[in-house]
Amino acid sequence: MKFSNYAIVGSGLCSFIASLKVKKCLVLTKFSNKKTDVVRILNFYELNNLGGNSNIWGGYINLDRFKKLLNSSKKFSNFYYENDFFITSKISKNKSFKKVGYIKDKKKKKIFRLDSSFFKNLHNFNLNKILIKKNHINLVSKNYILKVKKVNLCLGNIGLIKVLRQSNLISDNDIISYDDSSIKYLLNFNLDHKKYYYIPMSIRQIFEKLFYKSKYYKKNDNNKNLFVQAVSNKKIKFRYSVKGLLNSKKNFHRGLTTNHIANLRINDIPIENFLKKKSKRIIVNCSGVLPKYIPGSISQDLIFNTFIKS
Repeated sequence: MKFSNYAIVGSGLCSFIASLKVKKCLVLTKFSNKKTDVVRILNFYELNNLGGNSNIWGGYINLDRFKKLLNSSKKFSNFYYENDFFITSKISKNKSFKKVGYIKDKKKKKIFRLDSSFFKNLHNFNLNKILIKKNHINLVSKNYILKVKKVNLCLGNIGLIKVLRQSNLISDNDIISYDDSSIKYLLNFNLDHKKYYYIPMSIRQIFEKLFYKSKYYKKNDNNKNLFVQAVSNKKIKFRYSVKGLLNSKKNFHRGLTTNHIANLRINDIPIENFLKKKSKRIIVNCSGVLPKYIPGSISQDLIFNTFIKS
């Protein structure tokens, strides 16, 4: 049994930010390229693989909100401006979409995408369950157990729920609740910014969103668009038993739901508080820890929260 002071589980955006903040750590993720690694349950859409959902989405970021977060913390501001990996860029020259940006790879000048080269101490480890001990946490995979002083669970929301169930930290009858919303596509005309968060999109980008994944932005591609993606400001509350959620055969189309799960709760207890009661050695970073649903881009909050809490 190997020991580590600090382990990060996951390899998406939260995991990457945490690994930059905590230099001496192990990063644990599943190495695979199978289509079956994508989990589709209701409005959960998650890639359990290197890069996670960060390598599927369009890298969108709310520039206005991100600026406020930068101004709120000198340490976070220094981290962002001094990092060697990513910057932010406007997506359109159109003033109507001035707050809509995306995360850009500093070197490649394209949408920020994660691969193994971004991580140090990266290990192939598919977490099945966690065992809480008095002075440490055991991370259990199919063939291996890792003993850690502290673990940062940077998993997708449904992946986190599965691990908690397999760890007997929650039961089939416990209640999972969360907030999310919906997406639709409209003509770029007479937009109501009070009701929706709009992202200008070309026909190619809409096709990628609906059927595959966002790969790149072409110059001037988002300046004059016939269509926009409209993310509703109105949140929808969801509530299921653990068994009902994990056994559900329904799934919403990834292009028609935000998959920005927020306010994730177990029996009406916020997920962070629920896990803190189990052990203060467990940190969790995913969209579910956000206390309120945020229409549109949430990457700025994921980056900020992960940096502050890791």
